[in-house]
Amino acid sequence: MLNKLKCKFFSAWYNRKTWGGCQKDLRFFLSVFLATLFGCGSSGNNSGVQSSKDNYAYIIPLYSYPVGSYEQEWQRLYNLTTVNDVFVIVNASNGPGGYTDPNLLNAITTLKSRGFKVIGYVLTSYGNRSLEDVKNDMDKWLNFYGSERIDGFFIDEVVENYDYYREVFQHARSRNKLIILNPGANINASFFNIADKIVVFEDSLTRFENFHYADYTGLDPKRVCTIVYETPQDSVSYVENKAKQNNSRCLYIHDRGGSEAYLYLSPYLR
Repeated sequence: MLNKLKCKFFSAWYNRKTWGGCQKDLRFFLSVFLATLFGCGSSGNNSGVQSSKDNYAYIIPLYSYPVGSYEQEWQRLYNLTTVNDVFVIVNASNGPGGYTDPNLLNAITTLKSRGFKVIGYVLTSYGNRSLEDVKNDMDKWLNFYGSERIDGFFIDEVVENYDYYREVFQHARSRNKLIILNPGANINASFFNIADKIVVFEDSLTRFENFHYADYTGLDPKRVCTIVYETPQDSVSYVENKAKQNNSRCLYIHDRGGSEAYLYLSPYLR
């Protein structure tokens, strides 16, 4: 706000001045000088708004029911204002459930109106579920809640079975949908050929402190996701910096752990 006031003040002051034949050149020089000094230029970042290169992708697993006991958590999410990309994972019952839930449909519609990506949860049981069941769950999300509302699928409990997950990926692509894989741990970088994003860490801060990322250089950092639970406020910057240094800018950091981390929204979104 202070910089905006400075900009207005100097703009008004400057426009009253005349310098005869040198006016044009001096005006150009002064405008550049003032913009540099006070951050009034269009590319300035002093207002607190992040530049696009510094943005994150937020990946938010919010599995609580959108009305009733946890309605306030969903309201907080609806009211979130951020320059970061937002991917919200919705989960009816370890997947799409058996019918269209009107309250979840309303929640998904609201998320879409906010410009957020809506990602349907799909369980693979470490590659033990039949591919037919997995594909059916993917199609149920689209049939129950509308292909126009579901942007992709969060494929949970992933293991290094490339052929299995390649079929899952191809099924999603045949529906023009995104795929996020969640092994929750390091995985061979070749899996990024069959995924839009991969969660390479999902666990507590204590375990994250001893975690060593695999080499994900060369990838878009918003495709490399890190989810850390049980993180106090004074450790948030540590998590962000460690992730950034390892080419991960897809994040979710939560103060809670266990099932509560999926029922309540993180307080650290900005």
